[in-house]
Amino acid sequence: MKKIVFLVSLISLLFSESITIMTEVFPPFQIVNEGELTGGISVEIVRAIQKEVGNNSKIKVYPWSRGMKLLEKRKNYALFSTLRTKQRENKFKWVGPLAKMELVFFKKTNSKIKINSIDDAKKVSKIGVTNKVANYDILKAMGFKNLDVIKSGVDVKNIKKLIKGRIDLWPALKSTGIYNAKIMGYAGKIEPIDNVTIFEGDLYIAFNKNTDDKIIKKWQSALDKLKENGTIKEIIKRYK
Repeated sequence: MKKIVFLVSLISLLFSESITIMTEVFPPFQIVNEGELTGGISVEIVRAIQKEVGNNSKIKVYPWSRGMKLLEKRKNYALFSTLRTKQRENKFKWVGPLAKMELVFFKKTNSKIKINSIDDAKKVSKIGVTNKVANYDILKAMGFKNLDVIKSGVDVKNIKKLIKGRIDLWPALKSTGIYNAKIMGYAGKIEPIDNVTIFEGDLYIAFNKNTDDKIIKKWQSALDKLKENGTIKEIIKRYK
């Protein structure tokens, strides 16, 4: 009987460890200090899910564009925090939501640029985005033709471009944009345009579309349990 229990546990462990989990630097959802992933809302939630399902895989930190390429090509790869959009819906399988987000435009502080609508934003000279990042997909789908695209690398490069006047606007989460500007030494040098919301949505764990549905169900059930017992609420509270 003990041997049977051991074999079942071993099979379960091997099954649960087959997922490669990826993320990017994206505070306050994923926070990296001195090269190490130290915390963040989504990181804590994913680690809590891992504990529930018995997964011990180390979360790998990649530039977003690389993570997306791996996610699209490799079975049992997962990437978070991924914005679930209409354009991405059928490309992946989803577990979530982990957290809510609101996408806004940032401008250089004291910039004379004023926008009161999405159409106004389409009239500025350049909007800084990064290829494969959600804000690029969203604005492209909305018909923006004035996108200045970074082909690879981290999206926060656009903060420097915004401050230097190389772009007019930068789309980002309000809390994320302010946080990143602060840690880069640019606190107060960029500001959100609060009266125009680009998009409101939810952040998920995206899995390669060939991942077994049993894995998706197991991870989703674990997340639902963590929501029911108040664990998720406590995690989010720590970052407010």
